[in-house]
Amino acid sequence: MNINVVLLTLFICIKGQTFGQNATISDETLNAYNFGVYRGIIDPNKYPLELFALHDRGIFRGTYQEYITLYDERDEPISYQEWLVMNNYGMMPDTQESLFKDKNIARCDICDYCDSCDDCDSCESTDYKELFQQTVKTGDILISGKSRGGLIGHAALMVTNYWVIEMHGGRKWKKGIKSNNRLVSKKKWYKKNKSEWITVYRCPDKQAAERAALWADRNYFNPHGGQDKAIHITYKITPDFECTNPSYSPKMVLQSYYFTTPGIIRDPSEHGAIIIPSAIPAYFLKPYTLRKIGKY
Repeated sequence: MNINVVLLTLFICIKGQTFGQNATISDETLNAYNFGVYRGIIDPNKYPLELFALHDRGIFRGTYQEYITLYDERDEPISYQEWLVMNNYGMMPDTQESLFKDKNIARCDICDYCDSCDDCDSCESTDYKELFQQTVKTGDILISGKSRGGLIGHAALMVTNYWVIEMHGGRKWKKGIKSNNRLVSKKKWYKKNKSEWITVYRCPDKQAAERAALWADRNYFNPHGGQDKAIHITYKITPDFECTNPSYSPKMVLQSYYFTTPGIIRDPSEHGAIIIPSAIPAYFLKPYTLRKIGKY
């Protein structure tokens, strides 16, 4: 038997572990973590068990409970384990980094040769807000850890170098929130999402990015352009990918590329009926594979 399989089997068999002063890792949490490792979703070197356990208690289980309220009483909701896999455990598929990695302790992109960010003067002096505003361009896809509507993470799209379009959700998301679509400045959008890492992705085809941005603006805000809102979209999570009303942010982002550049993304049904924010990069096909521009 492969030594890695043996070690994984032994690890799974360990009963409740303890870390910190009072926190105990339950068997259920341990098994959920190990399943993510087994599926190749989690890299233990980047996402240790202790950190997953914190997110499991503080973020994931509450968000899962929100999600299963979508189910009719007659339907059997997906299990917590299935929901974690659907949401890719809150991991970005291209980097295997958690959306919820603490900004205060995370390594910055230029610290590849540091033992920790404590050794790097640039980390403390980095103004992420300014870098974000200087970096983003038309068509860029923004993914943050600010969860909404039972899904891990949030997504939005740059429709110009200045304006961001999104479906921002809210408390009554289950029943539907009318006129939830909006344009906000990149400065305001960053301020609303800065508590968690924001990852910026860019399509390598500039014209495809510009077409997607124009489509989103014309179909989700104003068919004639401008800053006056003329289209009112209800926020609601539904499995109908081609429908623009109701809608929700990650679906809007994928639609923008799907409807403007044939062959740019894989069949949306391949990844399930619901579009997960962190899974967006996995939809794009070569030669349109998204490039990660940075985290802010």
